Amino acid sequence: MSAWSRTVRDFYRSSRVQNRMQDLAFRIRYVRRKGFAWIVGRLCSRGAGLLAWLVLLPVTLVLHVAGFRHVPVFTERIGHLALEPDCLLKEQALGRLPRRRWILLSPRGQTANEHLLAYWRRDFRVIRNEAACFLIRNMSGGGLMRQDVSHYVRALGKTQFAYRVYTDWGERAPLLRLSDEDKSWGEDLLERMGMPRGAWFACVHAREAGYSPVDEEIHSYRNGRIENTFPAMREIVRRGGWVVRLGDPTMRPLPHMPQVIDYALHPLKSDRLDVFLCAQARFTLGNTSGIAFLSSAFGVPCALANMIPVATMGFGPRDISIPKRLWSEGRGRYLTMEEILASDVANYQYARQYAAAGLRPDENSAEDIQALAIEMLDALDPGRRDGGVRDPRAERIRALFNDEHFAYGASSRISRSFLRNHPEL
Repeated sequence: MSAWSRTVRDFYRSSRVQNRMQDLAFRIRYVRRKGFAWIVGRLCSRGAGLLAWLVLLPVTLVLHVAGFRHVPVFTERIGHLALEPDCLLKEQALGRLPRRRWILLSPRGQTANEHLLAYWRRDFRVIRNEAACFLIRNMSGGGLMRQDVSHYVRALGKTQFAYRVYTDWGERAPLLRLSDEDKSWGEDLLERMGMPRGAWFACVHAREAGYSPVDEEIHSYRNGRIENTFPAMREIVRRGGWVVRLGDPTMRPLPHMPQVIDYALHPLKSDRLDVFLCAQARFTLGNTSGIAFLSSAFGVPCALANMIPVATMGFGPRDISIPKRLWSEGRGRYLTMEEILASDVANYQYARQYAAAGLRPDENSAEDIQALAIEMLDALDPGRRDGGVRDPRAERIRALFNDEHFAYGASSRISRSFLRNHPEL
């Protein structure tokens, strides 16, 4: 094979290119399902957008010079709605970005959480009118009057810049804080649900297939069974806490368990209560699903199971993560962390990539998730903190990360108990 052929082969094997190709393939399938009428409508919309950009270009130039910037946040997903504005404002507070007149577009019906959006109104001009959103989105389409935020948590096949922001932010107080009114209101509702006033609680979430069926085919490898969190729930209750199970109404119902509230299917569920719970929990036991990152934006530590892509970790300095293990059909064993992080597999973002490589992402066991919860509970106990001492095994794995991996530079850590219980990694 010639050097040129090897270069071309390596290019198409790289995770970044594979991720983009998988994304393109999904979009093509999505467009085909929508049909001809939808395509025509989109083309007309694009044409109208181009015309609006051209006609309003003088206005755009004036607004750009005046400091107005459209911040294209992915408002339809809770994790993006939490982290993208948070990272932007933290960079501004750290002196990396000048103060601007930030504009956030969120047409009605395209917002993951209306109450969280209300919290951002302090720092953003939030535009809800659909026509105004259309005009501003197209006015900023050429780069003027635009502040890109996709690099925080939407970078394909490379480091997510949010890790650097959260690492540099360190132990500073979070920018988002619950209002006194929301605190009092939330405590009243928890009492109505049966939780004694003043009791502490942890939020628990396991990603399932029902929330976003439109793209489930590409993200199914991120799912996990709620049953595997039951021992962790019991441990939280044993230590005197309550458990609030997060999610959406498509979730499988929980069996009755003492001091466990199945909030995902509760009639009192609301956007406002979602925010209260994620902001007031002692910690959130989550995964690579956006609801946990709402807790991160409010400074609540996260114990994160089933993290995948494997090069993904928690954002905050007090977060603890455990990855899914990758079973290799060809080798007949689980890949080691060194093998994963030395290859493009570490950043695979689409289910078909794992299948094509003969890899099976296996979710964490109930025992592993229970040990993760215990480790977090111990870390949050003032009498049992370890003073920040890091496990040499975790440090060896951290040393394998480079600036192409998602979590490169993260201040969070991998679970000691997980590495101790899986020496084969």
